Amino acid sequence: KTFEGLIGGTIATFAVVVVIGMQSDTWNSLTEWLLLALVISVFAPIGDLLESVVKRALGIKDFGTVLKGHGGVLDRFDGVLVCLPAVYFLAVTLAPWSS
Repeated sequence: KTFEGLIGGTIATFAVVVVIGMQSDTWNSLTEWLLLALVISVFAPIGDLLESVVKRALGIKDFGTVLKGHGGVLDRFDGVLVCLPAVYFLAVTLAPWSS
């Protein structure tokens, strides 16, 4: 939840998406890879911030006790839960143009 973390996460996301994209048979253009990385880089922090807002509104530190001190299990998946619908929408939108 820092600016440095956002920049580092964005750089890492772009690097991982390009490496995985080179192995993909579905999405094979750099434009598609960059769009995917952009969607993930935008929506993952939004999910993290939304979960923090909910925890603050409820006045709790962690969701659950499984991962004490780490925000609970939901804190590990908050970005994913917001990214999944966005990535799905991107995939459905790009499907007609993907080979």
